[in-house]
Amino acid sequence: MENKSLDAIRKEIDKVDRELTVLIQKRMDLVSEVAELKAQTGKDVLDKSREEKVIQNVISMVRNREYKDSVKAIFEYIMQCSREYQKKRIGRQNEKARYALIGEKLSHSISPQIHNELFVRTNIDASYETIEVPKAEISGVLNRLKNESYKGINVTIPYKTEIMGYLNTVSDVAARIGAVNTVKIGDFFEGYNTDYFGFGKALYYYGFDCKDKFCAVLGSGGASKAVAAYLEDKGAAKITIISRDPQAASLKFPKLECIKIDDFFASGYDLIVNATPVGMHPKTDFSPLSKEQLKGASFVMDLIYNPAETLLLKYADELSIPFANGLYMLVAQAVCSEEIWQGVTFGQDIINEIYEIFKK
Repeated sequence: MENKSLDAIRKEIDKVDRELTVLIQKRMDLVSEVAELKAQTGKDVLDKSREEKVIQNVISMVRNREYKDSVKAIFEYIMQCSREYQKKRIGRQNEKARYALIGEKLSHSISPQIHNELFVRTNIDASYETIEVPKAEISGVLNRLKNESYKGINVTIPYKTEIMGYLNTVSDVAARIGAVNTVKIGDFFEGYNTDYFGFGKALYYYGFDCKDKFCAVLGSGGASKAVAAYLEDKGAAKITIISRDPQAASLKFPKLECIKIDDFFASGYDLIVNATPVGMHPKTDFSPLSKEQLKGASFVMDLIYNPAETLLLKYADELSIPFANGLYMLVAQAVCSEEIWQGVTFGQDIINEIYEIFKK
């Protein structure tokens, strides 16, 4: 045998290790297929007689007796790793799918009840919960939830924009709005905005066609962007943004008229949409507009759903202006999120049914 340097021997070992790595990965691919079949047929992961035969066959091919114990130990460990991987794989297949709403403060959210009602009605084996996330933890939340087997999340205040920095892809609608409220968790993190579609389904439900209409949107945040984008896409004749700071709002909506809220009057507008949190529980004694400012509007929609009738909507009622709160939009955007996660399309009937339950 020729004398070899230590480096030369190590290079040969490295080459063998690379070849082994390729073969082990190929073996694990096959183990994965075995797991799929066992999951379908209900067979146990451990097949003792099969493992014993594998070990015997392997040892019979070892030419050097001194290596037999080592080779046996290596393959016994490979078999153990294969069993553990199969258990994980089968466990994930049989595990109930998990979904959640993340945000900073979520104690008053009814999203879990809405999604779980949909699961019952559609026979989907899944659960939905709320997860309050401190700002310091938002950067790692997606990877943490993926590791905990979550398949999707909704995102609410104050993370709809910030979460975009941690996504692999973002839908065209979400990119245009600059906010994501729905994330699909798989091999990649995919971002969507279902507020846009939920708002549209709500307008359809209430029989309001925004084409060629004069519309005013109160607020300039993420919800306002979704509303304004939908109104623009559906041919509204005029969209006005009403804000406490019209100069800042004009930077977000450069193509739209922005008016200071103190200077705004609704007379002549077909639709007023409140996309601010003003009037939301627990501060229910406030309204973004006074009763005098609201006079002359044709239809008022408040995206707030708690309370069911905000002070703004009470003003509308007293002025005999048709109005609606944000509950239908909340249900509709939730169903739109589930369509993304489940890869199916639900009819508007199921939105109506769930809405009627929570309306009561």
